[in-house]
Amino acid sequence: MKDQLCGTADACKAIIDHSGYQDDFRERDIRRLTTIVAADLAAYSRLIAEDEEGVISRLHVVWSKVVSPLVRDAGGRVIKTMGDGFLAEFPSPIEAARCALAIQETMAAQEAERAERNQLRFRIGLHLGDVVAVGDDIFGDAVNVAARLEAISPVGGLCMSRAMRDQVKGRIDADLNSVGEVSVKNLPDPIEAWVVGDGVIQPGQETEVTPAVVVLPFDEIGAEDSFFADGIVDEITSALSSVSDILVIARQSAFIFKGRVAEIREVGRELGARYVVTGSIRRVGSRIRISVQLSSAKSGANLWSQRYDDDLDDLFELQDRVASQVAGAISPSIRASEIADARAVAPKDRKAYELYMSAFPHFWKHRREENERAIELLSLAIARDGDNIRAKALRAWAYAQQATYMWNETPLLSRKNAQADAEVAMLSVDDHAPSLVAIAAALGMTGLDHDRAGQLLERALSLDPNSAWGWMRLGWNNVYRKDIAAGLAAFDRAEALSPRDPFFFNFQFGRAYAMGLAENYDEAIRLVKLGLTAGPGVTWAYRDLASFCANAGRKIEADDAAASLMQSYPGLTIKRVVDSMPPATHARHQMFIDGLRQAGVPED
Repeated sequence: MKDQLCGTADACKAIIDHSGYQDDFRERDIRRLTTIVAADLAAYSRLIAEDEEGVISRLHVVWSKVVSPLVRDAGGRVIKTMGDGFLAEFPSPIEAARCALAIQETMAAQEAERAERNQLRFRIGLHLGDVVAVGDDIFGDAVNVAARLEAISPVGGLCMSRAMRDQVKGRIDADLNSVGEVSVKNLPDPIEAWVVGDGVIQPGQETEVTPAVVVLPFDEIGAEDSFFADGIVDEITSALSSVSDILVIARQSAFIFKGRVAEIREVGRELGARYVVTGSIRRVGSRIRISVQLSSAKSGANLWSQRYDDDLDDLFELQDRVASQVAGAISPSIRASEIADARAVAPKDRKAYELYMSAFPHFWKHRREENERAIELLSLAIARDGDNIRAKALRAWAYAQQATYMWNETPLLSRKNAQADAEVAMLSVDDHAPSLVAIAAALGMTGLDHDRAGQLLERALSLDPNSAWGWMRLGWNNVYRKDIAAGLAAFDRAEALSPRDPFFFNFQFGRAYAMGLAENYDEAIRLVKLGLTAGPGVTWAYRDLASFCANAGRKIEADDAAASLMQSYPGLTIKRVVDSMPPATHARHQMFIDGLRQAGVPED
């Protein structure tokens, strides 16, 4: 028929090419209506961290003995597996639903003898929609819908769209329960969903929270062996393992990629990691260059990179130093990435973890209104998950800042709130180093029990020796106790670990206060000014500047600093300063309050 209409096949092809219709024909050829099944293993990151080899071995059995045969027998095909899940398609929605139920029933029976915490259980989403096929893969909004349904599915159950439900209603041996319209991430319109199983993960409900990172074997260039590269990777893996906010994939699992060229996203899918660390080492004589990168396994984007040039004089000292610096830089880079992901979700849809992460940028901006916003977000996180100790600990620190930096008219109430949150969080904090630091900060800034605060900080730093915030708060805690040398050493350690830290200006203020206690007022003034440059708008520091200038006899500068302070805090009195600042400033450091009096701050 084509030849009759166009004259010849070649002529017909030419007409199609020049008329612009060829792409349309190709698009129609690769589009099809299909049933998509998306499955994900619940709590995979935790399971793999606790028993990596065992979980991977069990998953091999699941793929070969459960998923593949059941999908094949139902007339479907597995499009791909992703370490902790799979994507499949079926010509029949009924067969797809029956297959998904069979997988869940088989998994439940197979895992029944294990403790519930250790069971391998899927969440499964099903959707009927139009897809674009490219080779053996499929793409399109329909695939995204199935994935979003999987994310809100009950563990061990199914979650399906209305299109699926309309096809299978009354034709499968399962009760379908409506959960109404559900708003899900990155889709503009709510999805009308039905579930099989108990409960549904609603937006805002806590699920897996800890990001997983894997350190891949480094390439070593210019050496016959790779013992140095392997040693560096071991040290970095070990250093990252001490960071409470990160799950680290074991070294032996990462080793399967040694000598293999693999795309970052493939590594993430295969090992269940959100972040991937790669690197290379080049040796020329006694000189060595180490390059390290952190990438997102979700997007493949490079998040952080650094190069280290050194001599091979002391092999083990070099390995330790590089590992410490890398771990200290990677941890905040991962935190920044998690914050960015959390802020991409509308506040009303954020989980408790996402609300907790969203609070950090507000917390460290050191502005009254920003700190109040951090408290609001943390309070929402606690309302959605009353056992969220991380949010409670960080809110304690935020309340302590609210008091210490004179950000409200009721500093004693803020101090009381900080202590209440800190005491509750301390009961269940366990070994979460950032929360230990936050609790210690709250206690140190609002009370005189610096021995207890010091114990919490030592515990935090034994868990995560690369915590810049831990070293910063240890510095302040030592200064409160008048241990000036230990305080200065701790601030130096914090800066070495995080030279671009959001709290960098506070490192300088801590050093300044230590110098003030040592009556080296000129150096204290210099450091406060450096801190004000690093943190413009941190107006509460003018009280430090005014006090130190007055104590140094630099009256004109003291008057200027006091004027800036009173302009930012109209009606400020010594009483309000005493009610606001850490009690050590008036109980142990009388020179500070005396300096403010000399600078002209009124008593009442």
